[in-house]
Amino acid sequence: MKLKRPVSIRTGLLASLLLVILLLSGGILLTTILGARQVVQSLSRSLLDQRLDEMEVRLKGFFEPAAKVIRMAKAWGDAGRLDTSEPDALRLALEPVMRQYPQITSLMVADDRGREFMLLRIGEKWINRQTRRDEWGNRCRFLEWREGQRKPVVSWKELPEYDPRRRKWFEQAVAKMGELNWTEPYTFFTTKDPGITASITFDAGEGHVGVIGFDVLLNDVSNFTRGLFVSENGEVCVLTDDAKVIGLPQNRRFEDPVARQQAILQPPDQLGVPVVADAVRSAPATATHRPWEFRSGGAPWLGQTRRYRLAPDRWLRIAVLVPISDLLAEVEELRAWIVGITLVVLVLAVVQAILLARRFSRPIEALVRGSDRISRGDLEEGEPVASQVKEVRQLASAQEQMRVSLRTLLKLERDMQLARQIQQDTWPDTLPRLQGFDLAASSQPADETGGDTYDVIGLTGDGVVTNGEADRAVLLVADATGHGIGPALSVTQVRAMLRMALRTGTGLAATARQLNEQLCQDLDAMRFVTAWLAVLDAKDRTLTTFSAGQAPLLHYVAARDAWEVMKANCPPLGIVTGVAIEVPDPIALAPGDLFVVASDGFFEAMDAAREEFGTERVQAVLAEHRARPAAEILMALRAAADAYTEGAPPEDDRTAVIVKAIAD
Repeated sequence: MKLKRPVSIRTGLLASLLLVILLLSGGILLTTILGARQVVQSLSRSLLDQRLDEMEVRLKGFFEPAAKVIRMAKAWGDAGRLDTSEPDALRLALEPVMRQYPQITSLMVADDRGREFMLLRIGEKWINRQTRRDEWGNRCRFLEWREGQRKPVVSWKELPEYDPRRRKWFEQAVAKMGELNWTEPYTFFTTKDPGITASITFDAGEGHVGVIGFDVLLNDVSNFTRGLFVSENGEVCVLTDDAKVIGLPQNRRFEDPVARQQAILQPPDQLGVPVVADAVRSAPATATHRPWEFRSGGAPWLGQTRRYRLAPDRWLRIAVLVPISDLLAEVEELRAWIVGITLVVLVLAVVQAILLARRFSRPIEALVRGSDRISRGDLEEGEPVASQVKEVRQLASAQEQMRVSLRTLLKLERDMQLARQIQQDTWPDTLPRLQGFDLAASSQPADETGGDTYDVIGLTGDGVVTNGEADRAVLLVADATGHGIGPALSVTQVRAMLRMALRTGTGLAATARQLNEQLCQDLDAMRFVTAWLAVLDAKDRTLTTFSAGQAPLLHYVAARDAWEVMKANCPPLGIVTGVAIEVPDPIALAPGDLFVVASDGFFEAMDAAREEFGTERVQAVLAEHRARPAAEILMALRAAADAYTEGAPPEDDRTAVIVKAIAD
């Protein structure tokens, strides 16, 4: 059937809706005149619910990040990374957390021996209090510094009245053992500011129980309530379950910071704001989702509350209070506008609306059925959509294009997942074991597939490849330009050629030459591969290392407590043929030495200011954790890079191999 010339949906709807609006205006006018009270109730419920929703969202944005971070800190504690006997390490780990979450003003790490590490931020000033009741008794060590100041000022103070184990945040966390605890709002011991503390236990090791707590200032809650506009004379406040005010209403007497601090945690009848006290006294005994009416100052008000859950045993109450006169003013203004609309017959409007719905609903319903079918994963061709409206035809065409594109994208996604699995299957599941050495290696792609790879190939004395006890190991770190499927194929090719060379008994220098010649044939002029090859000999305790463009190579010499930063031995592979390749003499590794090869993803990781992580920071992390096993050193390096970039996804692949010499 030949369709009529399509018309614009705007033209068709506008002509019909103008008539519908005129017809409905009479009914709207009559409803407004007769149902003023219903309008007030509807407006009030909508207004109060909207403000309650907004305040609840703000409270979630305020409290939930602290709860999320403290659970992360618990994982650190269970992993043994919150040791109060290592205050410098704790400060290095926890200070970035406080910088990232400004609502956390102080944090405490304590255990059942009476040891505590407290870190407090006051403006640009930092205070670190260290308590060890089992060793120092009543004496506490204080470190104070300002932003940009490297060396803190150290002092000692006698605090006989302070024992972290007697603080509510500690006792309540121990009582709940592993569950997140929020204390009742109280005045902080050190700053005397009103606040609330989140705390949770962790395994402190050797049978001891540790507790980590985050202090959250309640002044910020008052900033939310005082900055939220309800109506011209409306108020918002937040109270505890025992009716103490922690979020102050918008009142001139609270413009002074000192007055605000003194008012927080006061009961409503001592707040000096009569409407809040009147609302609390008149509130229903049981929770309700509907507003209630009360009187304050001789005028009628509407109030509504909602409970906000911090923990199973800790709740807050949000209260929104609005004078009915504010709502009536809005209703009167609305009625004045509506009176000007012409009253016409409502029945004609209903008829016209039915005709309009019938005209446009059928093709739209067909589109909805098609969208529902596509959402269920059925990407086969569906029923045709016939319509005289141009925009509906365009929608039908767009839906069909979307269906075809989705089929293509799903196939591409499956291919990408397969490529990622194939690449990761080439990485060793387990590393060979060499007497006198501890090895660790990993790779973190920036995309589904990465441009980095690594390999650790164990060899027995007769040259047999093994993943168990080995006499030698051949190590590889390769980094192709870019990341994605193309670079992944290049580095996988390098790994495959290396393994083939080992099976044919080819030496290190010859292997590097053959790799370069083959890559020069396979890669275009804009692509190349940096590679590090090495042979680790357990018998001689030596490492023979060769680098083609992969640098820096980091060698920590324990005997001198110094780093040797080694450069590449030749340009990257795949650029020019006939490169002179000479393998340097082996390096002797003594117990405690480290040899670390990391790809650019670590050194070039950037913070928010686009400053690179850099070689010095990598060395600092490695040096700090050098006494730990190689796997833990690698984990610390990855964690440090993640923390430096504030958890942002890596912009480049991060691959590293760590060789640690240990005593036989």
